[in-house]
Amino acid sequence: MRNDAVLIFARRPELSAVKTRLATYLGDEFTLKLYRAFLSDTLMAAREAAGTVLLAHTPGPSFPEQKLADVNFEQRGLTFGERFDNALSYAARNLPTDTRIVLVGADTPHLPPHSVRQALEALDDAKAVIGPSFNGGFYLLGFSISPISVAEAFEEPADREVPEVVRLLRKADVMPKLLEYWFDIDEPEDLFRLKSFITLAERTESAWIPAHTQTVLAEMLIKPVKQYRLYPSSTGRPRIKTGIL
Repeated sequence: MRNDAVLIFARRPELSAVKTRLATYLGDEFTLKLYRAFLSDTLMAAREAAGTVLLAHTPGPSFPEQKLADVNFEQRGLTFGERFDNALSYAARNLPTDTRIVLVGADTPHLPPHSVRQALEALDDAKAVIGPSFNGGFYLLGFSISPISVAEAFEEPADREVPEVVRLLRKADVMPKLLEYWFDIDEPEDLFRLKSFITLAERTESAWIPAHTQTVLAEMLIKPVKQYRLYPSSTGRPRIKTGIL
């Protein structure tokens, strides 16, 4: 039986240093609380999906969520791409040689364990897998071989990341398998989508509900939302949305 591992690549929880786009709407303190919930749920989903859970975090003092991982280590590198590559390489070097490994971030706490498991199982027939996000980036990257460097992909705009990763893998003679599309949580309007997703999962008695995220969102949902800026529209002017979360 092959070994499996999930590597979470994330920032350590730190005030004013996580989910900065959400913080412009939620404030730094509440954003940090929500991010901790994201990280906890991501680690717990990984625990359900795989044998070994690794957490590659930005440098700094220890934090409680580390206890949810089997292995913790600091990210190393000058750029995001270098840190990403180095995290995968470090994990691969310190795991058995036949280990299937997938990397996810902390911005998809609603990604069910069975989706992570399916990604790992897809590596039985593929050297690499990639899970594209609706925003043009990707939420998961996995390998059944020694990881291929994809640092160059992060020099491109977000909507070009997946094509660039595929190009780099093909250049290394690796044909990746494409997984289902998913959405991550980066912008204020993503919170509406996340809330709806969790509500639907609860009503249909889904096997996976990100409990920590659900609890923190419930604290926020009773608060009225006056106005916040969303993605720029095609006219170049920001779209404004009002309502209640």
